[in-house]
Amino acid sequence: MKLPFCFCILLSFGLLAQAKAYASAQEYQFYTEHLPPYSFMQQNQLTGINVELVKLLCQRAKITCNISLLPWRRAFDMAQHNVYSGVFSTSRNAEREALFSWVGPIASEPGYLFRLKGRTEVNPANLDEAKNYILAVSRGDRLESYFQSKGFRYGSNMMGFSTRTEPIPLFFAHKVDLLSGSKRSLRSWMLEHNMPADTAEPLFLLADIGAHYLALNPQFPADVALALQRELDIIHQNGELTAILQRYP
Repeated sequence: MKLPFCFCILLSFGLLAQAKAYASAQEYQFYTEHLPPYSFMQQNQLTGINVELVKLLCQRAKITCNISLLPWRRAFDMAQHNVYSGVFSTSRNAEREALFSWVGPIASEPGYLFRLKGRTEVNPANLDEAKNYILAVSRGDRLESYFQSKGFRYGSNMMGFSTRTEPIPLFFAHKVDLLSGSKRSLRSWMLEHNMPADTAEPLFLLADIGAHYLALNPQFPADVALALQRELDIIHQNGELTAILQRYP
């Protein structure tokens, strides 16, 4: 039995609407790490500059998103195995390019090497001189591979930790000489440990470490990724990102 042409058209529209409804019902999972002020727990709530930004992107793109705080290595791995997921704040570089689909840049700032204020004996002027001191890194982090590519080695001049902020007590105790991060990050980390914001002082700029992105699974729906990027571009242009940054001095 042949169906009337108008009925076929209505059926096609119905199936399309059903597919769109299913897509909109999909929940997307994004992972992040403890990285104040970009992502951290406060009064049992996940917050931070890029947490606020990603939530806003999801709202504007009209998708349902869940954000989980995990150790960086696990967050990075989960995003590579779950199609409907992503991880932030992820530095974008050549070795990672093919691993993800990229939305960004999200909030980030230039990276520096820092010493404890007053430790004038820790005075490298460049990375070669910094190899004479003990540097803390987060395992699996982009900066770990960055410093390894510059000649830093575990057991010699580099110590690994599960998060970027874990070594701070050792930094205060002079067991770790150098930390890396943005000026905004180090201010936040010092305040988090009830120390003055300028307790860590920058020594020199780190070149070519890459801006932060929301890194999506390579099979992440392309139309949703495009919608997220489109909303991010608008947020950059209309000053909303600047307003978020101002809430995290």
